[in-house]
Amino acid sequence: MALIGMWGSFFSRAGGAAMRRPFRRIWSKIQLVIDTPVPAEEVTADSLALRVAALGGLAMANGGA
Repeated sequence: MALIGMWGSFFSRAGGAAMRRPFRRIWSKIQLVIDTPVPAEEVTADSLALRVAALGGLAMANGGA
């Protein structure tokens, strides 16, 4: 799963501590994107980081390292 649209929201730490600034907008567009489950025997930290980055439309340098 990946949350899209959180960075820069009232709850993110972009520009300082979270929940310290007044709301910029009343309603923010935040999406939850869900992919197919990964079998436990195939799980690694790097592979999950790459999958979440891909779901969120982000590119990761060095394959997540």
